[in-house]
Amino acid sequence: MNYAAVPQVDKEVFARPFDNWKWGWIDVPPIIEGAEAVYEFPLVDRDPLPRWTFERATLLGDAAHPMYPIGSNGSAQAILDARYLTDCLTSDANLLYALREYDAERLPRTAGIVLRNRMNGPEQVMQMAEDRAPNGFAHIDDVIPREQLEAVSLRYKRLAGFDRDSVAAVRPA
Repeated sequence: MNYAAVPQVDKEVFARPFDNWKWGWIDVPPIIEGAEAVYEFPLVDRDPLPRWTFERATLLGDAAHPMYPIGSNGSAQAILDARYLTDCLTSDANLLYALREYDAERLPRTAGIVLRNRMNGPEQVMQMAEDRAPNGFAHIDDVIPREQLEAVSLRYKRLAGFDRDSVAAVRPA
């Protein structure tokens, strides 16, 4: 799990509000007390998995690729997973081959998104603006040239499959 740049908080932040969360099947106070670290509002992801498909079972969506919630791309990628999996299953009579095809196509695409999101994904332009003009600016074009903004956007769109060519290449159901 990637906790980069997520500030830790004292356990007391959560200990008191959850002090009476004790049921027969779970006792929350000792879980908080035993935690190595406590984070408030963490945005976390998981390292990409080496595979999603195991015989006749496969993963998709957050089960396959939990990612930072940047630009709703987790839900968008789940939709793309479902679409591609459906295409694979309906176009190949060999179930195991269809599942491996889905895995081979979608896993590397989403792994790239998970890793790119760790660099702020498409929102990296906000960090660029802060780095270049920490005291503010009148217009974004004064800080980041329009061509550079468009290049960052297009690079991410291509990675996520949201660029014009990728969307146009999707065949109708």
